[in-house]
Amino acid sequence: MYPQAEHQRLAGVIAAAWGNDQVERPPLPFESWVRGVAEHDRAYGELDEDQIGAVAPERWIEIQTPAVEPQAGDPVVDLVVAMHVQRLADDFVELDAHVPDRLADAGVDPADAAAGDVITNLCDTLSFTFCFEEPASGSIGSFSYTVGTDGSATLAPWPLGVTELTEMVVGYRADGYPERLDPVGRVFRLAPPPA
Repeated sequence: MYPQAEHQRLAGVIAAAWGNDQVERPPLPFESWVRGVAEHDRAYGELDEDQIGAVAPERWIEIQTPAVEPQAGDPVVDLVVAMHVQRLADDFVELDAHVPDRLADAGVDPADAAAGDVITNLCDTLSFTFCFEEPASGSIGSFSYTVGTDGSATLAPWPLGVTELTEMVVGYRADGYPERLDPVGRVFRLAPPPA
């Protein structure tokens, strides 16, 4: 079991490395955007028990409603979170994430916010898929990705300012979670696809 707090932390690590000579950073204030990615699932507790895919829509709305309210002291962070929640809500359940209000608060161009959300979605997807420990591949925006069961992942075109990103992610054995916490570390390795 990987708590949402650890999943979003990994997404934030990927975001923090974003940008190089070929791929620009998102058109938002960078540190605020990174913090938004790192807090995109901020409505969950440190050791949440609401399993993805098994939560009733009513419970998901109950969890996410406070997440879309301003709380970061940074309107760009609040915008990144609201856009993430709205994207998920549009996929399976009605929820007003107040994106127009967050856009106005942040003073951000909607096209720039949408461009940033594509990258937020990619960082989230890489981390989310890794946490499920199942192979996956796909594309988001102009980027193609793969995630293997061994924790390896690829991304093309390569958008990071490092040649490879390696991060330890801590989950817990499912048996007994969250009453009994038996931590298990697993390494996430993101690199360009082999030539």
